[in-house]
Amino acid sequence: MSGISEVIDNLYISGFESPTAILSKGIRSIFNISSECPRQDLGPGVEYEKVHVQDIPSASIRIYFDRLADRIEQNLQDGKKTLVHCYVGRSRSATIILAYLMKYQQMSLRDAFYYLRSRRPIVGPNFGFIRQLMAYEKSLFGSTSVSFIDSSYDSIPDIYLSPGRSSSRRQTPRAPIQITNKTFSTLPKPSSFIQRSPTYTLPTLGSRSYSSYTDLRPLSSNSYRNSSFLHDPPELTHYNSTYDSLREPFYTPRVNALRTGRYIAPFFNRFYLP
Repeated sequence: MSGISEVIDNLYISGFESPTAILSKGIRSIFNISSECPRQDLGPGVEYEKVHVQDIPSASIRIYFDRLADRIEQNLQDGKKTLVHCYVGRSRSATIILAYLMKYQQMSLRDAFYYLRSRRPIVGPNFGFIRQLMAYEKSLFGSTSVSFIDSSYDSIPDIYLSPGRSSSRRQTPRAPIQITNKTFSTLPKPSSFIQRSPTYTLPTLGSRSYSSYTDLRPLSSNSYRNSSFLHDPPELTHYNSTYDSLREPFYTPRVNALRTGRYIAPFFNRFYLP
């Protein structure tokens, strides 16, 4: 809800507000243009009229234009503060006030729409009500200032598309977007996370890979870079010897898991990687 908005002197528009908010404005006449908002008992000093209209394009609201516009004008002549409201204060109540502005303030529909939106930015009658307002404007002035234009979605009133010299919708200033070409290094950044480099080449079944005692990590490839250390590990010494592989004991999975062995056969490495 946007509270109670003043349109001109002594004329207000709102959604369904509390009696306290209404009485605090000194309202003495209320037009409830809705089917869902209940009547409110505001005391004997407040005139109240409920007009049953649904907020759908097919609803007939034009039949109330002249009578309600005349009542509003009479209240203003008498200095009586008048409130026109619906459930939100966007479509039905705005339609009635637009009809009043055209008939008694001699505004075109376009000017009345932009003016009312400047007083209450959420104003926006449904398209069916806009068509009925256009017909009412034509009956008053012989022509209409609003037209429907085709879009990718549907035919819509041009007042919803044009920026509107009197529109109060604020445009948030945006800083220009600057695109800067940046060159990113392909080298990994230092990190506190422990990462392993991907395995590039698996040894063949006919070879044996060994590691020196300086690094007891089982080998699964011919290269290890940037492993679990933050610096490069010492260069590994590899041996390929059929004789050494025959005389060395074959380590069990449990021993290999503790990393106490000197080598692991390639076919075993495929299933018990560190």
